[in-house]
Amino acid sequence: MTLAQWQSVRGTRIRLLQAGAGEPVLYLHGSGGGGAWLPFFDRLTPSYRVLAPEHPGFGESDSLPEADNIEDYAYFYLDFLDTLGLNQVRLIGASLGGWLAMEMACIEPRRFPQLVLVGSAGIRVEGVPVPDVFMLDEAEHTRLLFYNQELAEQRLSAMGQDDAAVLARQRSRAAVAHLAWNPYFHRPKLRDRLHRIQQPVLLVWGEQDRVFPVAYGQSLAGLLPQAQLQVVPACGHLVAQEKPAELAGLVQEFFARRGEA
Repeated sequence: MTLAQWQSVRGTRIRLLQAGAGEPVLYLHGSGGGGAWLPFFDRLTPSYRVLAPEHPGFGESDSLPEADNIEDYAYFYLDFLDTLGLNQVRLIGASLGGWLAMEMACIEPRRFPQLVLVGSAGIRVEGVPVPDVFMLDEAEHTRLLFYNQELAEQRLSAMGQDDAAVLARQRSRAAVAHLAWNPYFHRPKLRDRLHRIQQPVLLVWGEQDRVFPVAYGQSLAGLLPQAQLQVVPACGHLVAQEKPAELAGLVQEFFARRGEA
């Protein structure tokens, strides 16, 4: 059973979804926003306690007006873990959330024994063009995210058009622009700090990712000391939504290796 609650962190309230039992896993969502429980999570909850917060400034969560950049969000989530008394956490980050996960792991590498980065932002790869998502309307952006366009149309049809739903999406888009417009979805200093992430890292990329192509995953695999790259065929940027069973299988296998060590 998924439990939705409000969690206050140093005066900022965020919406937190969680379920399951066992060692904690923190999932950091991408720029499309959080606030929804994904089928991918249900495949992890028999073995893990999955926590899926909605970032400050996204959806229904409070804003974080003092935040100037993604590094400020990283410190916010370290405070979030302190508030919950979680000293060791497996970390999964998707897209913008992957960038955030790397920032956190650079600051406190020993806190995160394993990282999973799914279609992660955070670096720039010279010579590999990426689309400017801020120039796209909602429908164009949604179709860009998926390889299976039927899923894209389903997502568009399911989007609420009431005032609250539209406002939540607008807030999320504004928060993303504040964090990732310039420089575009990366922080130049991060590349030179990735050597601090010495723990095992699983990189998962959709083979047809048109937001951050597979070359981004290949570049990260060369920058992170203990990273392995898994490419999921017939899949776009949103691996957790488009291929939940495949992603869950990769994550469970990866997590199990720590238990065998």
